[in-house]
Amino acid sequence: MSERKSAAPRVLLLTSSLGSGHWRAAQALVIALRETAPDATVELLDFWSLMDVDIAYALRQTYLWLVQQHPERYEQLYQLDERTWRDLIDHKVPLPSALAAVMQQLAAQPADPAAPDGVVSGLDRWLFRLLCAVLARRVHVPGVTNANVGGRLAPILIGWGWLRMAWRLRARLRAFQPDVVVSTQMHPAALFSFVKTRQRLQIPALGVPTDFGMHDFWLRPGTDLYCVPHASVAPARVVNGKPPRLLATGIPLMPGFRDPPSQTEARLRLQIDLEGPLVLLLGGGLGLGVAEAAERLLQALPELQLLVLCGHNASACAALERLKARFAGRLRTHGWTEQSELFFRAADLVVGKPGGLTVAEALACGRPLLATSSLRGQESFNLRFLEQNGVGQLVAADELPAALSAWLADPTELARTQQRALALGLRDGARQIAAAALALAQTHRTSVAQPAARERLRLLALRGMLRVDGLYQRWHRLQPVGEMLYVGSSRYRGPAIEFPDGSRIVPGDQVGTLHLNNARVLRLDGQSARHAAQHFGRLFLDSMRLLAERTRSDPLLAQLVGFQAVSWLGSRGQQFGFCPQPLPASARTQLLKAYFRLIVWVFAPAAQTRAAARLEPTRYWISHAQLQRHFASDHPCDPQAPP
Repeated sequence: MSERKSAAPRVLLLTSSLGSGHWRAAQALVIALRETAPDATVELLDFWSLMDVDIAYALRQTYLWLVQQHPERYEQLYQLDERTWRDLIDHKVPLPSALAAVMQQLAAQPADPAAPDGVVSGLDRWLFRLLCAVLARRVHVPGVTNANVGGRLAPILIGWGWLRMAWRLRARLRAFQPDVVVSTQMHPAALFSFVKTRQRLQIPALGVPTDFGMHDFWLRPGTDLYCVPHASVAPARVVNGKPPRLLATGIPLMPGFRDPPSQTEARLRLQIDLEGPLVLLLGGGLGLGVAEAAERLLQALPELQLLVLCGHNASACAALERLKARFAGRLRTHGWTEQSELFFRAADLVVGKPGGLTVAEALACGRPLLATSSLRGQESFNLRFLEQNGVGQLVAADELPAALSAWLADPTELARTQQRALALGLRDGARQIAAAALALAQTHRTSVAQPAARERLRLLALRGMLRVDGLYQRWHRLQPVGEMLYVGSSRYRGPAIEFPDGSRIVPGDQVGTLHLNNARVLRLDGQSARHAAQHFGRLFLDSMRLLAERTRSDPLLAQLVGFQAVSWLGSRGQQFGFCPQPLPASARTQLLKAYFRLIVWVFAPAAQTRAAARLEPTRYWISHAQLQRHFASDHPCDPQAPP
């Protein structure tokens, strides 16, 4: 890789558009990365864009044929372990029978009549046509049976195709020069691992499984960290003699799932009756089978209200519209939506396909899930997780009305199940994964300058402190304010304080607590201590201005009589209305000094910054009035206002 000097991290997200869950998870990570690091450069790369468009189309059509008409064959294919795939790519084993049957169906697929822009390769198509001929037994070699030709030649052709995709990924890596690569699907993760190990690249890699279990194919050398959906998710084997590093973050979800609305609020926003049982019916991005299931449920359960999301399936939406006339007032439909958390929260329980993202979204909203069908494969992990935790199950289509009736007949037990689901749901996975990815990116950017042993220690401390930060933020329900601050609130328990402007804080008052965004400090421009300090100052003032604006519009912030913080910046800040109070000498103050040294060592962007930091623990106060006076944009004393 060519040398690059850049202050902003560069993150490459690898995903697969075959199945909306992987793509949706990657989109959630893009949002979280840009929220956490607005200066970061983020690129999203679809695995399918690395192959010829006609071949990609044929593979997609084969996949749909497989999962809809032959799920048992899909299960056989999915169960091929990582060693089988690796040996197949390296031409060491013949084509397995399960894969051979699927490849023969692939050979029968037509070309895409309207392929999107993408890779167009004559050599790829020539190799693909040869593979099709081999699978159709149209290649004849004197003295060799057709079966032997297919058994020997097909793995070689598949391996060549894999190599050509690896070359294209290598070219994208050279062009983009990422500091970290994040994968939300196992095939692009495996392809990057192949490139990384073959080319001896030092780029950190982070894997994000989007199902409640890990297929063996995920376990590749060169993956530094796996962010898994739940603490119970663990691989069945080790990699290179040691278990992989796991971090239970949850599946990355869109921002609306971080703090979903109450059921009443969701129903009001969707203009749905507040009373009566409501079931959400999902058909995934393709909206498969929703019209038939809706009709069956509405006929069998006369009191039921049904809410249906039919995805991008226009024919399903049309069929559902015709049902509305028959079941007036009981059926609500919607196509693809960016606010699916409203629909989950409005419902009492969910019926749908047990994809990993659907399960994660249902749990994040505290809703049990009933599945009427399963692709097996990765969905077996998700069903097992639901059933083991008592928050869902697989139900045959003809048994669904009776099962729903049983769930809805006992509101007390349903409420307990909803609480179990809510406790299982992890709602902030996207931001946690973004923080972990940016931490890995930082280690890549600084690894040349720091000794390896010291860098490993710093990375360990960094990950630990990021975890502590995340736990602290969730425990105290801190809210982000701009790029540099988090704000919380607490009851004041110290002696009465009187500010120069006449404001007073007495014991029992509700005061705000300000906390720096350490993850954002990590990404400051660190070319020098001066540059880092200037960048910090700009972001901090921007966050304070935003806080002043929010105290006018947010009732919870408006009731706070003042704000406090503890930091190491000495007497600075008086010109902006802060009242510093040096902490008295004590064991606690010494511990704070040590803690601040650790923070600066872990998070500061440059050695100059670390050396120049003066660690004097100080408590800072600012009254509500001074906050408005110094930071409100319409106040005459606004720091940015011209003199």
